[in-house]
Amino acid sequence: MIRATVWTVGLFGAGTAICNAFPGTWTEPLVLLALGVALLFVSARTARGTAPSPSAAAVPAAARSSATPPAPVRAPAPVPATAPVENTA
Repeated sequence: MIRATVWTVGLFGAGTAICNAFPGTWTEPLVLLALGVALLFVSARTARGTAPSPSAAAVPAAARSSATPPAPVRAPAPVPATAPVENTA
């Protein structure tokens, strides 16, 4: 949470500096759009994580070859049959 706060304050501080450096009609909307894209990129990056998963890190690279058979594919669950509806009216 602290990382997201620092990124947000830093990006909006940079956006304010850019808007003050280049006064114009379209500067602020373009900077706000760029800030939104940057925040989406940063939030996606931090949500995904940068460390490899423990299961992938525990297996050596030599053991992860293409000779390993793929995992079996499970069949989809059967669709339940519909019961007939009687008209009692």
